[in-house]
Order: sequence, then structure tokens, then C-alpha cells
Amino acid sequence: MSIFRSLRHYNYRLFFTGQAISLIGTWMQRVAISWLVYRLTGSAFLLGLITFLSLIPSLVLAPYAGSYVDRHNKYKILVITQVILMLQAGALALMIWFKVYDMFWIAALSLVQGLVNAFDVTARQSLMVNLIDDKEDLPNAIALNSSMFNAARLIGPALAGVILSTLGEDICFLINFVSFIAVLGCMVMMKLKLAAHQKSKENIWIDLKKGLRLS
Repeated sequence: MSIFRSLRHYNYRLFFTGQAISLIGTWMQRVAISWLVYRLTGSAFLLGLITFLSLIPSLVLAPYAGSYVDRHNKYKILVITQVILMLQAGALALMIWFKVYDMFWIAALSLVQGLVNAFDVTARQSLMVNLIDDKEDLPNAIALNSSMFNAARLIGPALAGVILSTLGEDICFLINFVSFIAVLGCMVMMKLKLAAHQKSKENIWIDLKKGLRLS
């Protein structure tokens, strides 16, 4: 069978296309913000702090995010997180365009990205099963999704390096902002039939504790 067979599913094809474009923009932004911080401050500590702020929320909030996503509409959560990430990229682009080099706001926006990513990644992964009509193609879809993520990790930084050396950091942030138009457009065109959610009557923290005990 074709290694791209899961792309025959309309919803997954849209998801794959939008995410591929958006992830390249995301990796461009990650490289650009690291370059910007070190160029302005020359501080390895601040560089590490900004990176830490963008990553640590996912580690801390991932279990809670999983419980939250299971209780709510995954599609709506993904749309909301993508919009917030788009606004975050736009804010960075405007700051650098107007030369507002404020480390506090750069750190705050990095923290926002980390917080939102904790829910975005969880919703994106859990929505996958709803994008494939033939469940036999689900393993292929997951494999393609992983390949797309790793390809973006190669392409994004490479493009960022070229753009940083010629046009500047603000263009990288602007490209990431524009890339979200693709993913949001693809999501709007999806034709999903999501089952109605039966929310748990128990407190979300109780469900989370049960899950941790079972693991």
C-alpha cells in the first residue's frame, strides 16, 4: 500500500497541509527568537530562560491539558489555540518591526506560547482519530504526522537562517504569523462529525489522579 494512503482522507489532507505550513513557521520563529535574544543581550542565561519559558509549561500542564481536552470539543480547542499562537507571532513581529526590544515582553510572549502549546499539541494529537474515516489508515496518518513534524524541524531553521541573515528577525515572525492563515483556512474547510461530549461529573483533578494511579 502507498505510504501516503492516509492523505486520501479529505479532512486529514487538509490537516496535514495546514500543519506542515504552520510548523515550518513555528520553527522559524523559535530560531529567530533565540537569535534575537542573544544578539541583543549576549547573555547565555537569558537565552536559556526564554527557551525554558517556552517549553516548561508543556511539561507541567500536559496531564491537565489531556484531561481538559477529553472533556471538551477538540476541534474548537485547536482553533482557539491556533488563533492565540497567531496573535502571539503577530505581537512579536510588531514589537521587532517598531524596534521595541523589551526582554520582559519577549519572555512573556514566550511563556504564552508555552502555555498554549500544552493544549494545542494535546488537542492536535487527539483529533487525529476523527480525521481518518478508515481506521486501518490511522497508523499511517500518525507516521506521516511525525514525519511532517521532523521535516519542519529541518526546513524551518534552514529557512530562518537565510532570512535572518538577509531580512531580519521580524520577517521570520511575520512569516509565522501568516502561516497560521493556512492552518486556520484548512480547519474551516474541514467536514468533521464529532460526537457529542459526555462530560465527566467528577472534578477534573479527581479524574487526573485516577489516571496517574492507573499509569
